[in-house]
Amino acid sequence: MGVQLTPKGPDRSLDPTAPYRRLLRLLADNAPMSSFDRLAEEIASGPGAAAGPDLLADIAVAARLRDTAEQKRKREGELTALYETARDLAGLRDTDQVLRAIVQRAKQLAGSDIAYLSAADDEHGDFYVRATEGVISRDFATIRVPRNIGVCGSVAKSRSPFQSSNYPADTQFDHDRGIDRATAGEGIVSILGVPLALETQVIGVLFVGDRYARSYTPHEIAVLSSLATFAALAIENARLLEEAQRALRMARQANAALQAKAEDVEEAAVAHEQLTELIARGGSLEDLTRRVSNLLRGEACMLDDRRRLTCGQLPVQLSDEDIAKAIRDSAVLGRSVPLQGSDGTVTRVAAVMGGSARLGALLLTRPKELSGSEIRTLERSALVSGIVLMSLERVAQATYRTVADLVAALLRGATDPFSPECARQLPSGVSLSWPITLLLVDAGEVPATRISSALRSALSARDTILAEFNGDVVIVTSAGNPSGLADRVCEVLDEAFHARFSIVISAPIPALEGVPVAYHALRRACGLMGTLGQQGRIVFEKTLSIYAMLFERKGEDAIEQFVMSAVGPIIAHDRRRKSRLAATLLAFMDNGHSLQKAAAAMGIHVNTMRQRLESIGEIAPNWNEAGRTLDIHLALRLHAIGRGA
Repeated sequence: MGVQLTPKGPDRSLDPTAPYRRLLRLLADNAPMSSFDRLAEEIASGPGAAAGPDLLADIAVAARLRDTAEQKRKREGELTALYETARDLAGLRDTDQVLRAIVQRAKQLAGSDIAYLSAADDEHGDFYVRATEGVISRDFATIRVPRNIGVCGSVAKSRSPFQSSNYPADTQFDHDRGIDRATAGEGIVSILGVPLALETQVIGVLFVGDRYARSYTPHEIAVLSSLATFAALAIENARLLEEAQRALRMARQANAALQAKAEDVEEAAVAHEQLTELIARGGSLEDLTRRVSNLLRGEACMLDDRRRLTCGQLPVQLSDEDIAKAIRDSAVLGRSVPLQGSDGTVTRVAAVMGGSARLGALLLTRPKELSGSEIRTLERSALVSGIVLMSLERVAQATYRTVADLVAALLRGATDPFSPECARQLPSGVSLSWPITLLLVDAGEVPATRISSALRSALSARDTILAEFNGDVVIVTSAGNPSGLADRVCEVLDEAFHARFSIVISAPIPALEGVPVAYHALRRACGLMGTLGQQGRIVFEKTLSIYAMLFERKGEDAIEQFVMSAVGPIIAHDRRRKSRLAATLLAFMDNGHSLQKAAAAMGIHVNTMRQRLESIGEIAPNWNEAGRTLDIHLALRLHAIGRGA
């Protein structure tokens, strides 16, 4: 479109409207931007230069209008291309034709030298070139790219566009010699790849490339991403069409599959209705496992977060390691995992999640594998199990807060929680009465909340409650065998934390006023055990009470100094000679200075006992003085406790 820029006639330069008429013609003819620049130069150097600034500003506005119009035309072309692509896709033309048209439009819209599309090959685990435009070399169309190599691998990994302005020297991705030779043969310098994404899967990559260094604008990337979406739909539609055609060729099998599908949907609807009803009426985990067993015609069971059986029956044909791995895999995948039993049965394992926390697992065992709808029913049941467990946990937390308040009031001696007016605040099924026994679990480095959480389900008995208090876990029980209860606590904590915790047991407490005193005595005993280095033991407070009171608020080395000052030579002799003189003297004092009783306690002859006492007299001549007997006896007991005897 030629535009005459030189004035014609002698008076054209005197006409003030002439530049505007020329400017309008430039706009009407969609003249290039250089024409506007030349007009501005003429006006700036012409006779009307005095009026030039305003006119030059108008020319700049006109140039912007022209650029805006050009951008709109470009957008119109892009929208037209996208519309035509959508129309081609809706018309279900040949898939390869649709992909070739998409590649052609990508090259045109990006203004690039070449364009091509790589599709994922699930069978070989790589990408292959399916459509090209502007490619010169025939070998380029035979490229196969591994999923972790090149721009294709970067796009597939990140599921987002990736561009390089200097492909041969770019170190942002791993190169392959064969692929680099093919791109060098095409002279590719700049390249842009956008993913063909279908849900969470990248099924291909749409590329444009240029034989010079350039960058691609966000708008160009957005347009190519839209084309890539159409390409992904075309590939997926082709796959679905092939499946439909295959189904049409196998009408009888398809009808049977449709009928089975309808039955599955009906079963799933029934299962959903029953599970919903179960939640609505506050069903338990036992109700849920029975319902799942009936719905899926198998044997269901529930495991807690430490893989302990909660309800149902655990399949014996599976090892604990296999079940643990399946639970971990299910939690990561968000789907159930199958396990083949040694007897041919199939067990489906579905992790039960509560947010990001794993609450347990739901297992179903039966002779044959579950169908797709049955698997979804099992997974939905695991979801329902999570809801039930979280509901139970909320109830347990509320109950535990009430119990914690009762225990705190009890330990302070403020309220008798077992009185008739307070007993109703205890959890359902729990009934305690005086006398009671306190068990203090020294939490050490483990938060007391974690210890109490591990113990709550294991110690659910009508005669026992527990709570955190002053950083420790206090167990209140009216059971007749507190030592057995302490053993059970040790087993649970060892399984949960693989560590031993100190547990101190009080004497029976007959009434409320004795509780604070007993609690403080337990804490003193725990402190003494720590000083003696005897963590991880179960002891009765009465065996340590006198020592705990004597050495309360003393330095850590006070006990050692006392023991060594009283019986140090005897202990040193035992360590040097590997003898048992300290134990012999303690047995003699514990048995009222009776040679016969002490010998029987030690399992030795009386003459041997007499000889050992003579040896002790040689090492510590004044051990039998009346003023030192008590000190020596206390020191020997502390030494025995420190040795774990």
